[in-house]
Amino acid sequence: MNTATLTAPTVDALARAHPEFSSWLDLLVAVDTEAAASVWADAVPEAPTAGAPMHVGTTLAVDPADAATWWRRLVDIAGRSAPALAGLDGRIDALAVLEAAIALDVTRLDALAATAGVPPDPLRAVAPLSAYPWLERCAARWRERIPSDHASAWCPICGAWATLAEARGLDGARRLRCGRCGAEWAGQWMRCAFCGTDEHARLRGLASAMTGESRRADGCAACGAWVKTVATLGASTVAEVRLLDVATVELDVAALERGWRRPGGLGAPLDVRVVARAPTPRGRRRWWR
Repeated sequence: MNTATLTAPTVDALARAHPEFSSWLDLLVAVDTEAAASVWADAVPEAPTAGAPMHVGTTLAVDPADAATWWRRLVDIAGRSAPALAGLDGRIDALAVLEAAIALDVTRLDALAATAGVPPDPLRAVAPLSAYPWLERCAARWRERIPSDHASAWCPICGAWATLAEARGLDGARRLRCGRCGAEWAGQWMRCAFCGTDEHARLRGLASAMTGESRRADGCAACGAWVKTVATLGASTVAEVRLLDVATVELDVAALERGWRRPGGLGAPLDVRVVARAPTPRGRRRWWR
């Protein structure tokens, strides 16, 4: 196996290899920085709901000023390559965006875009990132509670479809990973995590000539879905999972060209409320690693 494929690429390396990804990478860097802000850790509920996904019925209480500051930062970065989003932060309520982003409620995002007078597609692309810092901090707090028997393709914490699967170490243990919150859970070889079929004749694989089996797409003829599988030496951080997702986009393109389709939205619905909390005391909003 080519060991060069076993580590996540750096942001700089990806930007050099794929200049077209620069704006998206800038957004991911901003997400990574924002996730360290104390306001998101302070907003994690004490305990998740019983069952999965754990976010069902939870409430995010956040200072509107903190949410607005974060949303403004995302819009400022996105506006460099998507002029339609420039100045959007002042026309859309940050709490409304955050609530729709957590639920991946495309209908609501489109309504917010229409009200603000902007095209829906740029907002659909950028708005979901606003939820990542809080979801990431929740997953870090709740990961020990993930049911060991969870075998579906959707994240047991935030309900999102698995971003990719890791084949870890020499034994290739399969772990599904969520790029929204960073959660991980067990995956089974020779079984579709989306529809559950284990008919080997209906399972298919797609690998590039350059990376071979170390980076591939595993698809299912029964439901048409696929998930990318990346060989890793160990568990990747959530930031690394997101970079690996970008670095393997050619597998997504190849899968789509073959008519494969991943389901949209969330794999399991959420009912998360975002409410305003008392203003954050001066100096409380800080970052650390």
